[in-house]
Amino acid sequence: MRILAVETSCDDTAVALLEGCSAIAERVYSQTVHGEHGGVVPELASRSHMKVLPAMVDDVLAAGGMTDAGGIDVFAATAGPGLVGSLLVGLSWTKAAAWALGKPFLGINHLAAHLFVHYGASRTVQFPAVALLVSGGHTCLFRMGSWDEITLIGSTRDDAAGESFDKTAKLTGLGYPGGALLDSAADRGDPDAVSLPSPMSDPAVPDFSFSGLKTAAKLAWERGADLNDLAASFRRTVVDLLVSKLFYQCEVLGARSVLAAGGVTANRLLRRVLEEESIKHGVRLFIPDSEHAMDNALMVGRAAAAVLDSDPSATSPLSCNAFARWSGSSLTPLCCH
Repeated sequence: MRILAVETSCDDTAVALLEGCSAIAERVYSQTVHGEHGGVVPELASRSHMKVLPAMVDDVLAAGGMTDAGGIDVFAATAGPGLVGSLLVGLSWTKAAAWALGKPFLGINHLAAHLFVHYGASRTVQFPAVALLVSGGHTCLFRMGSWDEITLIGSTRDDAAGESFDKTAKLTGLGYPGGALLDSAADRGDPDAVSLPSPMSDPAVPDFSFSGLKTAAKLAWERGADLNDLAASFRRTVVDLLVSKLFYQCEVLGARSVLAAGGVTANRLLRRVLEEESIKHGVRLFIPDSEHAMDNALMVGRAAAAVLDSDPSATSPLSCNAFARWSGSSLTPLCCH
């Protein structure tokens, strides 16, 4: 089963061609225009998606040895959550291609797709599992009884972890997006040099809050804190909050596996601590490589493959629309039925 997957939820345009869960070819185009504006400009993001998406599809098909999309069995695209204007570009193109070729279309939930990057991996996820989804827009904990049973445990009450990294990097002059630059600066700093609060630090409370931490970092910077030391202290505080709550739930729920997904999983300290704690707790860790921590289309294609494995006749209506936010307690990959 050949799947063509498209992801345009924010400022990355991504296309992947899969055979089942295996990638045949994939491409990602990361927009750079937003740096000069200090954040993603939705209109510019949408226009960029429109400009580059058709050529990227052609490139991916050619890399997969296909001259056109006629040999695609299923088309899948992210429907949300995300920037509605950006989502509509990928969603509209994909629905049009599916309609024109008379092939099934699947509208995929972006949050579920991040978790489903681990679906069909060389190592099989053992359930029950606990999943940490941590990105620029979302910070969530999920209990997974199976791939068909994903329940929200807790989420951020204000800023997402990735957003707090980027905004702190911006206020210290590192630019936007600056999460990776802050991570590099932290490698050179002393995490004990700057005292920062740990909001909602009780591991038994599954929710997160990062706005107060971000404000404290701003005040420390204005008082003259060293950039590298501030970065190191900020990074360690965020990582400690994420990891302590994740493994508390792991113990409570008797998890056999821990899944991590989202752009913040590219953070070097977070990856190292997750590996150490997984060994300590005797659970299997599933964490994407840095390339697939960010928004990508492989995760969308694997989510679609999981849907079809469960129900080969599954489809989404062409009326499937983009949406900005997800709410609910049960997460499924197919968001348009």
